[in-house]
Amino acid sequence: MPILAVIFYAPLFAAILGFYAGFGLFLAVLGQSLWRQPALVSPQEYQIERIRARPAGVGEFPPDVAWPNYIFKQAGVDRHLVRVNLAKQYRRFWKWPRDTFVRGRHGSRFWWWVILPVSLSVMAFMLVGGACAWACYWVYWAVVTSMMTVNGAVAGALRSYLRTVEARRRETRHAHASCMNCFHVTPWPAYRCPRCSMPHQDVRPGRLGLFFRRCECGARFPTMASRAGWRLTGVCKRCGEPLAEGAGAVRDIRVPIFGDTSAGKTRFLYASLNSVLRSASQAGLSYGFPDQSSHEHADLGFDLIRSGQDTAKTSATVPVSVSCRLGTGRGSDLIHLFDAAGEHFRDAQRYDSLRFLDDAQALVYVLDPFSIGEVRARLAGYNATVIRQAHAAAGDPEIAYGEVVSRLRDGGVPAGSQRLAIVISKADLLHAAGMELPSGSAEIAEWLADVGQHNIVMSARREFAEVRYFTVASQDVAADRRDDPGVPLRWLLTAHGVRLPADAASPPQPSGAPRHTAGTPS
Repeated sequence: MPILAVIFYAPLFAAILGFYAGFGLFLAVLGQSLWRQPALVSPQEYQIERIRARPAGVGEFPPDVAWPNYIFKQAGVDRHLVRVNLAKQYRRFWKWPRDTFVRGRHGSRFWWWVILPVSLSVMAFMLVGGACAWACYWVYWAVVTSMMTVNGAVAGALRSYLRTVEARRRETRHAHASCMNCFHVTPWPAYRCPRCSMPHQDVRPGRLGLFFRRCECGARFPTMASRAGWRLTGVCKRCGEPLAEGAGAVRDIRVPIFGDTSAGKTRFLYASLNSVLRSASQAGLSYGFPDQSSHEHADLGFDLIRSGQDTAKTSATVPVSVSCRLGTGRGSDLIHLFDAAGEHFRDAQRYDSLRFLDDAQALVYVLDPFSIGEVRARLAGYNATVIRQAHAAAGDPEIAYGEVVSRLRDGGVPAGSQRLAIVISKADLLHAAGMELPSGSAEIAEWLADVGQHNIVMSARREFAEVRYFTVASQDVAADRRDDPGVPLRWLLTAHGVRLPADAASPPQPSGAPRHTAGTPS
């Protein structure tokens, strides 16, 4: 009876020990696989895997180098590694029983099987331990798999939702990012890692993180341009130059100013911006310039405008661009004004320097009335001094207008979604020369048609979504703000959602203060 009891109870006790041993074996393997000796999927390995799955196309960037979201990659690797390590450790545990009971390397197999309680106990221990360990693994497998499936579906839906919200925000706020160095415009810029400065080309929610991303260097930063734009430095995807703070997160309005040589483009740029900023300052709305170049150009241009001096002719080599920020923080707006010399519109080799036309949201065409043959004929015999002072543009206004429209049409730019402000410059000089101009948009259009520019009027009405006509002064603005150069720019900006204060009449200026001036030849 004692022998039978030993034969019965010894394997039972060994099986109980095997249960706990199997559970411990699984925990040891789990710790080895997840913590002590993990098989981490590095950012470079994950990038290579994604490139193999889908190579970058023409004009596309390869996937960013960052740590992938756990559920998309690392969870599956860990699950596989736990299974491999568990199988390896379980085979190692079977080495002694196999060598002893099967191969006879530790004495005669006959005598080991004669000592039945020992052999049965060892076999029970191994079988129950293995069953327990593998049962734990399959529970772990089920949990990880369900987590990957459920979380993957939730993450995918959340990813789509966040991307849709971000795309909608960019569309409604016109929050594309503009580079003033190469004039490239992108829906969202690249952002530099705050620690290693490596550029991340696409910070949208995805496999590299939904709300936050972890760079290869370990730095953690938010996804989505609306959040990353305030924490990271944006850089242009084409030339790599730094962008203004908040690029890709704030409203970004681009307004090219075109026209013939000496039509008054440069003066209109500074005079219109001066008028808008002066109204903003009077209403307590802060403004500033996001880059040193814009600050220097604006200071020089405003000094010339406010002192009544002539502005210098626009450089024939590099277009002038001035960027301004209205407001502060997330509610601010970036405004970019472009001015290219008239020669750029006639020289096909310089078309590349006019890339800003392709991404414009609104345009200003500055038309010099003294360049119109019919106007010069009507003014014959009048104030010759004023006519000489006007420095009339030599070219045909229709040619300068047609060259830009052809550029837009040939480049596939949807001009039909843009607004156009046609500005009649030097209105005060025209008044002084003896010719009165109408004040309403429709009336100005009729006047243009009456002096032989009906082709411009008809083409603008057909090519653009909305066209309005304005007159601006070259020097003095009347007390009732007539011919104020800020009016066309205000219309274009407010049409794109920029909130501007009401433009009140100018308060009386003290004796000796510079007079507010606007538009003459560029």
